[in-house]
Amino acid sequence: MQSILIIGAGAIGRGFLPWVFPENRYALTFVDVNEQLVDALRQRGRYTSYMADPQGGLRKRVFPVAAAWRLADFRLAASEPPAACFVAVGPRRVFEAVAPLKGYAGPIILLENDDKSVEVAKAALNQDNVYFAIPDVIASCTASAEHLADDPLALHTENGTLHIDSRAAALGGDIDYCDAAELRKQWLAKLYLHNTPHCIAAYLGAYLRLKYVHDVMAIPKAERIVRGAVDEMLKALKLGWDIPHDFLDWYAQKELRRFSNVALHDPIARVAREPFRKLQLDGRLIGAALMCMKAGFIPINIVTGIVAAVLFDDGRDPDRHIIFAKDFLPPAIVFSYLLQLRPGEPLHAILAEHFPDIVARLAALRTDPIR
Repeated sequence: MQSILIIGAGAIGRGFLPWVFPENRYALTFVDVNEQLVDALRQRGRYTSYMADPQGGLRKRVFPVAAAWRLADFRLAASEPPAACFVAVGPRRVFEAVAPLKGYAGPIILLENDDKSVEVAKAALNQDNVYFAIPDVIASCTASAEHLADDPLALHTENGTLHIDSRAAALGGDIDYCDAAELRKQWLAKLYLHNTPHCIAAYLGAYLRLKYVHDVMAIPKAERIVRGAVDEMLKALKLGWDIPHDFLDWYAQKELRRFSNVALHDPIARVAREPFRKLQLDGRLIGAALMCMKAGFIPINIVTGIVAAVLFDDGRDPDRHIIFAKDFLPPAIVFSYLLQLRPGEPLHAILAEHFPDIVARLAALRTDPIR
């Protein structure tokens, strides 16, 4: 039996990806930096994944684990190369994660939320056999208390779609191999109609001290902000890009439904992590707001999401320096120094001027017993 190598045994790599292949088609080898997780996968030799449908029902599969390695210890065996290598570690960790794959001739497929990660991996390896993939799915890094009691390694995932650059070798299974135009369309929809409102929901939830994304969507005032952000992105995409409007409308409604799906147990802590990366100039928050303003309107809900991201307060997060900056620096300096918005630009002016007002509205939402 051929193997599939999965570097990053988290929500996407372990929870969702194995579902796209027929049962017993490939042996699964996992590589991760989390030593406790690797040890648990080795000891148990299996784990459980639950796939949720939009109505909240669940399907269960138990996946055998052929091998599990710590990233620092992993070496690719030349005698039995895997059919493909998948990488799902987060964009910041791609350079380190692909290092053991130098010399591997098969497809290296990146399931990262950043299309620029492909060039990072190619530079690290000095190879061209690296391909972009878009997992159109919400996958959780955890499961319900009931399922965790049965299997501490259990995860919940959605029944999503995996889009892969068609230049990668076909692996069979339930995979959509896309040409460049289709992949670009799917990526723009994922970036702005999924990632943008998804992280806004997470930052609102973090500020409101909630646990799951579906908890945010159950609060009417917070749900209206998320829905408003979706509407703003729809308007900007329709005005600025040659993408079929019926596809965009369908995609937007799909996202709102999945954010509310209680069966996913989508943790706010997972979605909200690394806010600085999500506040990059060309990213899902600042980049999204700039796109809207270029189209001729002020995205009030996305601006609210940007402020909520700046307020994200987790001292364990790699981007915790934002916490200290916003506590000790004036908002105008935070937006120019940390977020690289030039003073005098419209978005910088709006954020600097209205930051206190937006913070006050968020604080009122936190204390409002009705919400």
